[in-house]
Amino acid sequence: MSDAYTATARIINQLYGDGTPDKGALAELRRTTAITDKGAEKIWPLIFSVVPKLSTNGKPTKLETAVYTALHCYAAFQQGNDSFVFGQIPRSKDKEEFGENGVSLFTALRKMKINDSNEKKALDRRITALLATTNISSATNSINHLVSILKEKKMGEKIDFAQLAEDLYNFQWSTKNARFVALKWGKDYYWNVYKLASDND
Repeated sequence: MSDAYTATARIINQLYGDGTPDKGALAELRRTTAITDKGAEKIWPLIFSVVPKLSTNGKPTKLETAVYTALHCYAAFQQGNDSFVFGQIPRSKDKEEFGENGVSLFTALRKMKINDSNEKKALDRRITALLATTNISSATNSINHLVSILKEKKMGEKIDFAQLAEDLYNFQWSTKNARFVALKWGKDYYWNVYKLASDND
């Protein structure tokens, strides 16, 4: 697993605290969207004790940006939920346990679209715009909105926010990398939608 994945998973587990969440830290994470925002300094001890290769020039590193964005999304999604909303995508079929594993954000959005046809057009427009960008600020803004939309539907999915951090980290390295990540997200969102729809007819 990458540094982005490992660090994010570790911090999320610390924030949730085995069912006694750090409400103050989660509130600050919901209120701030970037590691440089006022108020984010309250989260820095958690991040800087876990994330390797910290910035030395005052500008957030790609890793810091990716981890903080994923933590913000987790905090927003966890709000109002008693159960843990973070779950890791199974790395092998042998390790799957029904109902306990996570899915990618875009897989969860695909399931939402299948279950709620009223959201299809608006959601497709948002996804199309996100998949077309190679700008990290634009991508993170879009993802924050998508997480809010998914949260409102209360589908009960566990999301692998650590995988989101890894994707966002990879996204920042080059235009080519951003396109590779967009392709991955597109596959998660569109894969088998039409087959699943026809199977249900």
